[in-house]
Amino acid sequence: MKNLKKSICIVLFLISYYRVSGQQYNKELDFVIVIDENVWITSTYFQIAMNKTCGSDTIKASYHPGSLSIMQSDYDKLLSEEAKSIYLKFVYYDHAAKKQKTYNYEIELKKPWLQDYFNVLRIYNLDNKKYKKLSPIAEGKNYTYELDSPSHSFRRVRDK
Repeated sequence: MKNLKKSICIVLFLISYYRVSGQQYNKELDFVIVIDENVWITSTYFQIAMNKTCGSDTIKASYHPGSLSIMQSDYDKLLSEEAKSIYLKFVYYDHAAKKQKTYNYEIELKKPWLQDYFNVLRIYNLDNKKYKKLSPIAEGKNYTYELDSPSHSFRRVRDK
């Protein structure tokens, strides 16, 4: 009876150890997305595309207002020397004026931004009358963006 209890305790310990050591911890980045001056309050999943020295990789991330969450091992990959460029990709649905518009965003992220305390990403849709005079991020794109953090800022030049 004593050996049976001891065996059960050992088995339970091994199972709990396996479950704890096998779990991936998430890296939570304080990240706020503002689209056309409105904080995006939708929870969703993103893709992070990483161009590497040899090839590319796609990482899944989840977002809720104020937090971008990725697995710690993926976060380490993004900060590695192997990662040459990083793009946050997601779809935004605008339900204004009884019409739904779909926007596909591809935002280049810099490694130092991912290491900062927080980031505020501001996206401007250029088909919005208020932002028509801004320059697109690239040819064929109908949006532009800016990013602020405690140590870094990425701002667009604007004509007044």
